[in-house]
Amino acid sequence: KKEELHKPIYVITNDTLVENPIVSSWVNTSLDNIQQEAENQGLPIQPNLLTPEVSQTFWVNLIGRGYPAPNRRFRWCTERMKITPSTEFIKKLSTSGDAKHGSVIILLGTRKAESAARSKRITDYQKKATRELLSPHNDIASALTWAPIAEWTNDDVWTYLVSKTNPWGYNNKDLLNLYASATDDAECPVVIDTSTPSCGSSRFGCWTCTVVAEDKSLNEMINSEKEVYDVKKLIELANFRDNLLAERNLKQNRVQGRNRKGRIQVKRDGTTGVGPYTHQYRQELLARLTDVQDKVGLPLITENEINRIKEIWAEEITDLALLDAGVEI
Repeated sequence: KKEELHKPIYVITNDTLVENPIVSSWVNTSLDNIQQEAENQGLPIQPNLLTPEVSQTFWVNLIGRGYPAPNRRFRWCTERMKITPSTEFIKKLSTSGDAKHGSVIILLGTRKAESAARSKRITDYQKKATRELLSPHNDIASALTWAPIAEWTNDDVWTYLVSKTNPWGYNNKDLLNLYASATDDAECPVVIDTSTPSCGSSRFGCWTCTVVAEDKSLNEMINSEKEVYDVKKLIELANFRDNLLAERNLKQNRVQGRNRKGRIQVKRDGTTGVGPYTHQYRQELLARLTDVQDKVGLPLITENEINRIKEIWAEEITDLALLDAGVEI
């Protein structure tokens, strides 16, 4: 009953600010539709697009601080750009001094079928359940998690999406086509039996991601024959990302033997380590990025990020000057 709908539902989505632009556009449209339909139906549903603080964005860390492009051994991006914004949002709702709510339940779309590692993690969480279906959150004491489709297969997801009407009016077949274009299958058919290949295995992430050797979803979009994508723009992004990966460990791009503060760093074996990107390379990266931004006509970096980058550069130059003068920082 309408009078009993007193508990708000917060729909949260993370935008790292370097999302695949096709997916980002779809997400933004969906959130707008959810907001409008919730207002039309008088439902307490509030969509929220979460972004990292300007000081912790991808470009501020990479170009500003000179962090090398992420890899499996130094994956500095996920915590700063995805986990922290969500955690802080939830904490403000449930634990801050002016909290609106004493506790929250976090509804997750995570599923065991996504991977063996994900399956093990979900199973471990289920063993810790303090109430039926609800498990304690790792970091937030006042939060419980619920994964209602944990046992669903990829095929279950797509069968449901194409057979049910979307409650906020968006056509789920558009989502089906989006995933289809990011796989190496010619089609993404509705699954009717176990012999039919699933289209739900492709994953979307940041267009800048260098943790993987190849951005398969972006490349499949480029190679897709669908005319809905501006392939030239996607190629520009793919080339920039590939260059980030190829140039990561080039000696001329990295400070040799000193850390970000200019101090000499020595490994356990007595050799000097490799530090951040040089100022010259970072300046080149910023120039190349803004050039690509102009070419593709998409917002790839904000003015606030550029300003923060320049602030960090100024701070570093001051620190290095003090060190050269023999002053400890």
